[in-house]
Amino acid sequence: MFRSLYRHLVRLHPASFRVRFEEEMLWVFDEAVDTWGAASLVVDAGSSLIRQRLSQPEVSKWLAASVAGIALLIIAFGSFLPWDRALGR
Repeated sequence: MFRSLYRHLVRLHPASFRVRFEEEMLWVFDEAVDTWGAASLVVDAGSSLIRQRLSQPEVSKWLAASVAGIALLIIAFGSFLPWDRALGR
């Protein structure tokens, strides 16, 4: 079950990364599962997936635009933070 989940996480990586490292990652899983445990290797594959996806140029641009948009909304309409309302501002 864990190997199947791990394999799916590896397949979700960007194609360039997957072509280069897929076989090696699956081999490492098979070799290290008894030592490290399947759950920790699945978590590692998930964190690798997040790092690889966030390092994509189009994702970085989208993330920067989202942060800028949220900042503009906060500046334009005031703070939406709940503790500002509690202080009576």
